[in-house]
Amino acid sequence: MFPHLFQGLDVFEFHCETCELAKHTCVSFPISNKRSSHPFHLIHSDIWGPSTVPNVFGVRWFVSLIDDCTRVTWIFFFKQKSDVNIVIPTFHSMVQNQFGVKIKSFRTDNARDYFNQILSPYFQSQGILHDSSYVNTPLQNGVAERKNGHLLNTTRALPFQGNVPKSYWGEVVLTATYMINRIPSQSFYPHFKTSNGLTPRVFGCTAFFHVHSQHRDKLDSRVIKCVFLGYSSTQKGYKCYNPSARKFYISADVIFIENKPFFPKSSLQGEISMMEDSPCESFEPLDLPHVSTHGDEEPESSEPITPESPNFTTKPQSSPVLASVTRNFPQFPKMYLREKVILEQKQVQESNSDPENEITVRSDPPLHTQPGETSTDSIDNLD
Repeated sequence: MFPHLFQGLDVFEFHCETCELAKHTCVSFPISNKRSSHPFHLIHSDIWGPSTVPNVFGVRWFVSLIDDCTRVTWIFFFKQKSDVNIVIPTFHSMVQNQFGVKIKSFRTDNARDYFNQILSPYFQSQGILHDSSYVNTPLQNGVAERKNGHLLNTTRALPFQGNVPKSYWGEVVLTATYMINRIPSQSFYPHFKTSNGLTPRVFGCTAFFHVHSQHRDKLDSRVIKCVFLGYSSTQKGYKCYNPSARKFYISADVIFIENKPFFPKSSLQGEISMMEDSPCESFEPLDLPHVSTHGDEEPESSEPITPESPNFTTKPQSSPVLASVTRNFPQFPKMYLREKVILEQKQVQESNSDPENEITVRSDPPLHTQPGETSTDSIDNLD
């Protein structure tokens, strides 16, 4: 309101210790569009893991190496996190031999696995500058973090489409990297003439691997049913896996059924409770106590009903049990069903001339009613 009061004053003079203690925030990172002009001048790296489920080979970790110029990615697996000390020198030797270029800078986060008695002397001996982010600041290693996020998003999508179990996550990561590296982008247009020339296939589909004549008999099957798990990095062929034999097969002589996943859909999806399928089949029969028809005295000839699934077999009773007597009797839903069976039993016994014959009352379906009949009491009891 009165700007003339602040003329000639510096803004930094209004900063005090109390304001810093109460309002201090992190510095915002500016958008950086800088990119290396030559491949392998700068390599970004990040370690992912451990996985809760080990791969089929027992690995739980992988390290991603991304070229800053082309964004081409290499993935290396290892069982222990300390094995990164072997992976990085091996990768540098491959780059020098295949492309004739030396890595100039290496950028990672502040993980201790990059700073040890093996990698630090190696970087110094090779003249490689090792840049790292400071503590709790993954934003400074944003290229590797975003690439890992892209890889994991694709890795989650592929198994869902083909019903592939989690134990094959390593092959899924390699397949996702294979496809992402061959997708054209603003900075990189891959040359398909130098690729292996294999036609992309649906991950997790059913594949039939051809068995050559020297490995089979004349009456044996000519193929092995496998699951398609990606592409080989060292051979020109598809990578197929036979779970029963626990073997990988690599060949170009493979027939695919891409609309048929090898693994069936998980039974956990859309599972229906047993109580919804059969609400009464899993109930145990109750041992009902004797019911007295005259006060607390028990009838002289009273025999308990012996349940024999699925039929109840009883002998003629001299005195029927009244349905209205409920004193000192537990209120179970099946009480009324049992009494109804006895009443129906009495009507059949009166029409039977030979008292020595046994009467069998069938309880099919579980509500003790004949097919096509509906019992109102039974429906109420279920509710």
